[in-house]
Parts: sequence; structure tokens; C-alpha cells
Amino acid sequence: MNRLILSMGLLMLIPTISPANKINTELNQLENTVEDMEGNTYRTVKIGNQVWLAENLRSTKFQDGSKIRTAYVPNDDERNLLKYGRLYDWHDVADERNICPVGWRVASDDDWKELEKTIGMSEDELDNKGWRGSDEIAITLKEVQPDTIFKALDQSQVNKYNFFARPAGIKWKRWYFTQGLYSEFWTSSNASAKDAYNRTLAYSWWSFHKGEVYRTSLSKTYMFSVRCIKN
Repeated sequence: MNRLILSMGLLMLIPTISPANKINTELNQLENTVEDMEGNTYRTVKIGNQVWLAENLRSTKFQDGSKIRTAYVPNDDERNLLKYGRLYDWHDVADERNICPVGWRVASDDDWKELEKTIGMSEDELDNKGWRGSDEIAITLKEVQPDTIFKALDQSQVNKYNFFARPAGIKWKRWYFTQGLYSEFWTSSNASAKDAYNRTLAYSWWSFHKGEVYRTSLSKTYMFSVRCIKN
């Protein structure tokens, strides 16, 4: 791969959205909030025909109240919880007890493809692996852009869809990596006995792929962020 394989908030304050980031409300509508079974509250957003959590999952319990085995706070620092959510391995992501709020599920590979198509990715790229998309598609999902080369990008496109992706990084075994450099999201879709599909958004100043979305399959032992979608 031509990226790091090891690359892969919510006091309930609604962040101010600049006029440049507002788009057609029929396509991009901040919805009501939803709670998980622990009482964590999440903003939601409608993008096309889908309703997504507009922030990363923070739950430590499945819908039946049993404890999720992973649910790691980035850098083991509780100050990161509201901003970045928790990181989960794929076995918890795919567990039939469901880590999402009731009425929601972990977004599948096909759910992500529908999102990517809605925001402008061409159909002939959807099933590809690797970096996909053009015309700065990925930045339309990102809340924060580093104060570097992003100055040259069209700032009206940043977080255009109110998806609020943030670069939480990843955990693998006892190591934690790449906070501030990558958003890594699990999908619920199995790829093989050892691997599952994920998505990557790059934030690092040296990456040439900040406008693209990475699709591949990686070891189920990695811990990534999770986005839920409404059933």
C-alpha cells in the first residue's frame, strides 16, 4: 500500500456552521439527536437518503447491556472521548449484540458506497480498492483541516455535509498511532477470515490523497472509529 498500514464532541454544543459550509438542506440536514443505551447523546445528519451519526461512537456496552471488549479512548486520555469517540476492533463491530443505539447499525461497505456516490464519487470507482474519488470529495466529510496545504483547497467544501469526521487515529494491540493524521472507520462488512473492509480519510500534510477516500480490507484486530447509520 502507498500509505501507512498503521494509518491505516459533545457537551452537546452544536458547533457553528459557517455560511460557506451550508448546502441544500434537503441533501444535508442536521437531524435530531439520538442516545445509546448508556445515555451518550449523538448528533445525527441526513445525507441524501441516509441518516448517519455526525460523530464517532462512544458506547462501552452492547444493546443488551453487556460490556464491549474493546472501546478504547484515543491515547488513553478521557479528554479525547467527546472529540474523537472510542476505537473498536472488528469483532466488536460485527457482534450481533450491536454496539450502536437501538434502531441503528454499524455502516456496511455498501452503506459507505452509497454515501460516496451521494457526495459525488463516480459509480465506476465505488468497488475499487485504494484511494478513490476526485475533486476534493473527502474534505466534504472532514470537520478539521490542518493549517498547511489545505489553505490551497476550496474551504467552502470543508465539512460540506456536516459529517464531522475527525482524525482519531488507530490502536493495534498495545500500540496507538496516527492521531491527527488519519480517520479510520470500520465497516460491518467481512472480507475474509482475517480481514474486513474499512475507510480512510487522510489529514497528514505530506499525503497527496487528502481529497480522496481509501477503501481496503485490513486485519480485524485493528481498532478503528465507528459510524452508525439509521436502519
